[in-house]
Amino acid sequence: MRIFLIIVLCTFSFVGLYGQDNAVRFNQEYIKLNDNKVNIEIPEVQELALIMMAITDHGLKDSNMVNHKNSYHQEVINHFSKFKDHKAIKICDSLLQKSLIYYILISSNSYGFQFDGDSLIRTNVYTFPAKGVGTVEIHEDPIVLYRKEIEDFAKKSGYRKFYQAHKPYFQTIIDDYIKYAAIDKQKKWLENKFDYKINSYRVLTSGLIGGINATHTFEDNNFKEMLLYLPVIKHQADIDQDFNRALNSRVIFTEIDHNYVGPVSSTFKNHIDTIFDRRSIWVDSTNKSTNHYPNPIKVFDEYLTWGLFILYIMDTEPKNQILLSKVRENIDGRMKLKGFPKSKEFNEELVRLYNQNDFPKIKNIYTDLLKWSSKQ
Repeated sequence: MRIFLIIVLCTFSFVGLYGQDNAVRFNQEYIKLNDNKVNIEIPEVQELALIMMAITDHGLKDSNMVNHKNSYHQEVINHFSKFKDHKAIKICDSLLQKSLIYYILISSNSYGFQFDGDSLIRTNVYTFPAKGVGTVEIHEDPIVLYRKEIEDFAKKSGYRKFYQAHKPYFQTIIDDYIKYAAIDKQKKWLENKFDYKINSYRVLTSGLIGGINATHTFEDNNFKEMLLYLPVIKHQADIDQDFNRALNSRVIFTEIDHNYVGPVSSTFKNHIDTIFDRRSIWVDSTNKSTNHYPNPIKVFDEYLTWGLFILYIMDTEPKNQILLSKVRENIDGRMKLKGFPKSKEFNEELVRLYNQNDFPKIKNIYTDLLKWSSKQ
C-alpha cells in the first residue's frame, strides 16, 4: 500500500508514506453508509494527537508543522500548556525531535481509535494505517505503544470537555469545506479523466494542521476509500473570491490526484525512468526540497499532478480566462520555488496536447508528453 505525503517546509516537499497490508476492514454496513460520499471530519482522537504535538517544544517552534496563525491555536496553548511536562508530551517531543515524520505517523494512526469513557479503543475499521514514511519505518502503532500515557494526558488535561466545547468551531470548518472545497466536482472530473473510481472520500482536518498534508486510498471488500489529511479552508482578503476558491481547491486537488496519476504512471515507469533520470534538467538540485523526490517517477508525477489542476480549471471554469491565467502563474511560481524549473514549459505542452486531443483521457497524453520530455 502506498500513501502520498506532501510536507511543505517553507517550499519543501516530501513524497512516500506507506501503509500496511490488512490496514482496514470495510464491512457491508460501513460500505452502505459511506458509498459515494464525501465526509469532512475533525476526529476526536486525531485532534487529541494534534494538540499533544502542538504543545511540545518542537510544535511550539515549528509554525509550518502546526498552524500558529489562528485563535484556536492560542486557545489550545492557553488550556494545555500547563500539562506540557506530562510524560505523553515528552514522548511526542522526543519522537518529533527524532524525525518530523512522526507527526504524520502519530496523527494518522490515531484515526484508528475512539474514546470509550476515558479509554481509547479501536474503531475496528482502520488498524495501523501508517507504518512509515520514506526511510522511517515503525513496527508498532505509537497509539498502542503509548496508549496509557495518552489516556492519562487526556483525562488530566480535561481534553474531552475541551473538544466538546469547541464543536461549534469545528462545525464552521466543516461548513467551509462544504461551501468552498468543491471536492465532489474534483472527484467527478478525475474519475472521468482516469476511468478510476474511489467510492468514498474522507477529509480529516483541523485548525492545527499546517503545511504537512497527506492522502492515501485504502481498499477492502471491493470498496476504496481515500483519506485526506488537510488544513482548513483559507480566506485571503487580499485576493478576489474566485482566485481564493481556486487556491483552496488546488491544495485539495494536488493531494487527490496523486491517487489517480500513480497507477497510470506505473505502467509507463520504464519510459519515465529513461527520461527523468536526467535530473539536472528537471530539478534544481540546490533546492533541498528536491531531495524528497529521489527517483524519476516521483519527479514526473509531481510535475503532472500540479499541471492537471490547470486542465481542471480549463474544463470547470471555461469562461474565466482571468482566473486561468492566475492559476497558471501560481502553479508555475510554486513549482519553481519547490525546485522544479521546467514547470512552465511542461504545463504549456500539457495544455497543448490536451486541447489538441479534444479533452482526452489523461493516459492518452502520456506517450506524447513523454516524447516531448525526452527532447528537453
